[in-house]
Amino acid sequence: MKVFLTGGTGYLGSQLLEGLLDAGHEVSALTRRPRTDDERPGLRWVLGDLGERLPEASEFNQHAVVVHSAAMVKTWAPDPTEFDRVNVLAYQKLLERCAIAGVTKVVHTSSFFSLGPSPSPTPIDEKSRAERTHFYTDYERTKYLADQVTDRFLDKGLPIVTLYPTILFGPGKCTDGNLLGKLAYWVREGTFPGQIGSGRQVWNYAFVPDVVAGHVAAIERGMGGHKFILGGENIALSDILRMIFTKLDKPVKMRTIPVPIAETLGRLMEFGARFTKKAPELTRGAAGAYREHWAYSSTRAERALGYTITPLDEALDQTVDWVRGLESWGDSE
Repeated sequence: MKVFLTGGTGYLGSQLLEGLLDAGHEVSALTRRPRTDDERPGLRWVLGDLGERLPEASEFNQHAVVVHSAAMVKTWAPDPTEFDRVNVLAYQKLLERCAIAGVTKVVHTSSFFSLGPSPSPTPIDEKSRAERTHFYTDYERTKYLADQVTDRFLDKGLPIVTLYPTILFGPGKCTDGNLLGKLAYWVREGTFPGQIGSGRQVWNYAFVPDVVAGHVAAIERGMGGHKFILGGENIALSDILRMIFTKLDKPVKMRTIPVPIAETLGRLMEFGARFTKKAPELTRGAAGAYREHWAYSSTRAERALGYTITPLDEALDQTVDWVRGLESWGDSE
């Protein structure tokens, strides 16, 4: 089928583009700049962006499905309102175009952050999404607001499938969204700054190829109004760090940084970033997130979409092998 894709050059989106083509779909991918370096059969680049150059509705009515995977996935920006512009307002404009065009299905890549932390190490599911007032980062806040936009358009009759990937990892691009890849690179280089918090917090990690397959399944089988967590195994932070150290043949030496101290360091780094305009390695909000459990269940996606989870040990092997081959963090962007 014909699929319109946003975010096709990002960490997840670039691999989703490949997955769609491999599945036999015809893809029109939004791009900010002309792309003459990739003109494969079944792929068409559409010039524009999610701001002032969003394609008209006539572009979208040529496609059976619109997949919105674009987002501002960062922990900090010089202007925090950029998160609102990209993650909320641009998404709303896109849905307005889709509604006018009569698009039969929109697949929205949301985030586990929209669901919020789990009260305990016991995994929560899609039904646990509740009204929230506290957020650690602007990314988390705006992904929650974007889901409210989804709800409003669902009420108007636009069929939207919402996907909630958890913490993404695996070979690909060196971006802020590739958390475990960056941690593994620091361990490889001997520059890992330390474990924030007790390490007992349980988080959920999703292997990117699994999430790509989940998107393809949602495009083909998901129904409007359905919501699916696309995750992986739940594991304590200290345990997954030990796995990374071991796989890189490094002695397991982890300095522990209490969360309040990490928050203070993050606040100082944010202050410095106002002058350098370079993103800080740590922010107060990102440090604060280590207070929480982020444990989730993908059971609904497994049952309805045939979603499968690659064993964590196997997925980490592939990730570490990729990290070993990097010349520097960022050389695969």
